[in-house]
Amino acid sequence: MAASKTICLSSNTSWYLYNFRASTVRRLRADGFRVVCIAPEDGYSKKLVADLGCEWLPLRMSNQGSNPLRDAAVIYQFYRYYRRLRPAAALHFTIKNNVYGTWAARLLGIPAINNVSGLGTAFIRGGLVSAIVRLLYKTSQPFAHRVFCQNEEDFAQLVDSKLVRRHSIELLPGSGVDLERFNPALHTPHTGPFRFLYAGRMLADKGLFELIAAVNAINAGGIQCALWLSGFADVDNVSTISHQQLTRWAQQPGIAWLGPTDTIEDVYSAVDCVVLPSYREGMPRSLLEAGAMGLPVVTTNVPGCRNIVTDGYNGLLCEAKSSSSLQLAMLDMLQMTDNERRAMGANGRALVAQQYDEHKVVEATLNAVQSALRAH
Repeated sequence: MAASKTICLSSNTSWYLYNFRASTVRRLRADGFRVVCIAPEDGYSKKLVADLGCEWLPLRMSNQGSNPLRDAAVIYQFYRYYRRLRPAAALHFTIKNNVYGTWAARLLGIPAINNVSGLGTAFIRGGLVSAIVRLLYKTSQPFAHRVFCQNEEDFAQLVDSKLVRRHSIELLPGSGVDLERFNPALHTPHTGPFRFLYAGRMLADKGLFELIAAVNAINAGGIQCALWLSGFADVDNVSTISHQQLTRWAQQPGIAWLGPTDTIEDVYSAVDCVVLPSYREGMPRSLLEAGAMGLPVVTTNVPGCRNIVTDGYNGLLCEAKSSSSLQLAMLDMLQMTDNERRAMGANGRALVAQQYDEHKVVEATLNAVQSALRAH
């Protein structure tokens, strides 16, 4: 019987697959695979079909909670899709898809290739939720053909906790960055105060309350700066920040909430520094994009962030969950000379070009698919 030429990709949003895995989809299709994306319906579901030429199937799921009994319907959806499609491999992104997709794939003898983008909120907070998530990983990830992990600390934790088999895990730099799309040549000079940018989901665990406090303290001290917030609000996450809170913040001097955009490179081109005061990351996309754009960054000394940023080389590090530490780092950035900031940005661009080019990520993914085909 001929080997299947179908590959499934699944995430907790169509937006993620469209924005972060488009190059993988295009490469798979160029290599002759039928690509089927399985994700909840959002504004990007039709774009997956129209722009990338793949197929899309709806996945009804909530991103909140981690009770497999409540999520039994999600597991069944995966099982039905995989039984009908019989893909050569199933690529999963985000926690629930990694777990439930792998369970369904294993029942049908389909190799799962999973991407752990960061151990996330559940691992930060501990307690019962953390215990459940660890159990879910322990009963699913050992059965994956390949598990991609985005930083060394998560890699060690997954292996040491026996959540993943050592021979099946591989370090991979996130989703990579398109170095042509994100290019320092796009920068446009501006007048007015120094501009900081936060680009990402509007979540408390990204350190946004500390960021607002730091900016307000800087401006109250007589040094004017602006903060732009760009990204989705009201996402399905326990840490989400409401539209009402964002609107209140945007009424404060120097703070602007831009909302989401499909052309984030245009926003990067108009700012002076990217800031990410997150509590923990996998391989933060905004820092990679900032580096590719030749922008210096201010971020926290936590897993994921410190894997990209070396203090004083391509950015500045501060303590997590500390608005005062963040404020000092932002002040240090403000008080640098233009040449010092440009040198940091150039270092960031060189680092990203050397280690985080998206072509490397696509090749590693294709190699995993070919390995799965040989093994099965």
